[in-house]
Amino acid sequence: MIFSVVALAVVGLSNGNVSAGGEGAAQPQPTVSYPIRFDNTPAAQAPEPRPTVSYPIRWER
Repeated sequence: MIFSVVALAVVGLSNGNVSAGGEGAAQPQPTVSYPIRFDNTPAAQAPEPRPTVSYPIRWER
């Protein structure tokens, strides 16, 4: 009984990476290439930094 369980495990692990098509099977080809670029749109620019408060902060000395 134990021998059959071990034998089944060995057979299952040794055949884990075999595909149905064999070595000459066709691989799927990608249908898109990255990064996606849109030639007719302007390039995005980083926004200008703005202060986080709308009032002046005075430092007393």
